[in-house]
Amino acid sequence: MAPNGTTAVIPEVFLTIKTHRLLRFIDSNVQPPPERIVKDSQSIINPDFEAFEEQDGALSSWLLSTVSENVLPYLIGLNSAFEIWNTLHRVFSGKTTSRLMYFRRLLHSQKKGDLSMNEFLMKVKSVSDNLANCGEVISEHEHVTTILNGLRTEYESTMAVLTSGTTLSTVTNVHTVLLDAEARQTTFLTSLPAYAHVTSLQPSVSNYAHITPAQSGNGSALNSSQPSNS
Repeated sequence: MAPNGTTAVIPEVFLTIKTHRLLRFIDSNVQPPPERIVKDSQSIINPDFEAFEEQDGALSSWLLSTVSENVLPYLIGLNSAFEIWNTLHRVFSGKTTSRLMYFRRLLHSQKKGDLSMNEFLMKVKSVSDNLANCGEVISEHEHVTTILNGLRTEYESTMAVLTSGTTLSTVTNVHTVLLDAEARQTTFLTSLPAYAHVTSLQPSVSNYAHITPAQSGNGSALNSSQPSNS
């Protein structure tokens, strides 16, 4: 079996080794065949050992070709795929732990702010994917909770709908509902200027409440044109 956690550190490499059925070369529970065997009372080179060594050498060479130059110094002097694999595990596991802590903090600090809803949702997904690459797949419940905690107050009614059931909504459903809520909110806000303009053109009764008959031009002219009875 591969070292615990190594599949999360370098998953593509592990899957390639598994696909080619070479896991026995990095499995601590598998011992290589003996170098020599006795046949016809004579000690001879074991053909299985030679085949093992040939495959192990090819795998070792390939593993060395997959790492960057700054990692190669850690692998100097190693003679088997098992040694190389375990060293890579030790090197990358430390880096993975620090990355894991970084993305954990980043996940719970996500806020929508002035981002569009789609940008915010994709940002949360990106952090979630990075955590998965470090070997920690967050639950759907945590994913949804992270999204809802990052929303602004104008989405409180939408959040109430999403959390009203006995079980929390799925990530897909939350995405759909929030994107729809943003679209409706945008439509409402864009209609406000036109509505406000029409309203501002309508005369207000209060604008004429202070005008007296004497101040009314037509009224005063009419009164002054009438002849006196005296």
